Amino acid sequence: MNLNVSDFIVNRIQEIADILRENNGEYSLAYDKSKSLHENIEPIIHSENSITISAGDCMDFRDLFAQEFTLAAIMQETLYKQGYLDCIRLLSMLGVLA
Repeated sequence: MNLNVSDFIVNRIQEIADILRENNGEYSLAYDKSKSLHENIEPIIHSENSITISAGDCMDFRDLFAQEFTLAAIMQETLYKQGYLDCIRLLSMLGVLA
């Protein structure tokens, strides 16, 4: 039972993220920038030897964190609203709300 609920929640969050990427310009832009920045810093993250970070790399990290913050803020607001709507819909279906 828990696995089904977990799968449902993961799939629902992914659906909402997909919808946001299609319909929310700010989210889509932040997602694209985040993806690009992550590609830039991936060699640093996966380095097994000593790490040297340039000023440009530091800016990429800073920008990545800013984009991730934007994504999380938009997602949090959207999930809250969707949870509220889903709750009202469920209560109506159960006959608790007339």
